[in-house]
Amino acid sequence: SSGGAHIIEILNIMENANIENLGFASSKTLHIMAEAMRQAYADRSEYMGDPDFVKIPLDKLTSKEYAKEIYAKIPKDKALPSSKVKPGLGQIHEGHNTTHYSVLDSKGNAVSITYTINASY
Repeated sequence: SSGGAHIIEILNIMENANIENLGFASSKTLHIMAEAMRQAYADRSEYMGDPDFVKIPLDKLTSKEYAKEIYAKIPKDKALPSSKVKPGLGQIHEGHNTTHYSVLDSKGNAVSITYTINASY
């Protein structure tokens, strides 16, 4: 599971914010938290996978230095445009190993399927 590494990345980014002075539930703290989560999710979607098939840069993603780099790029007064939220370690590329489709019938029944093969096919 990528959850542990993902949470560590978020917490490391948040560690750079002075939450004590900003206030625990202040709008500034919540803004920084949301931006940290957006970045961590971008990294997660790009770099995480089955370690038997994917080289995961775990040391980099969970490092304090990387978190400082990410925190420094977070605008403190507004949300970063979504087009600017990209994985921090390299280029984005779209995977070709997941298919998703949804089907509805005339009676309102619905089914949604996502299927992933963890290697190219």
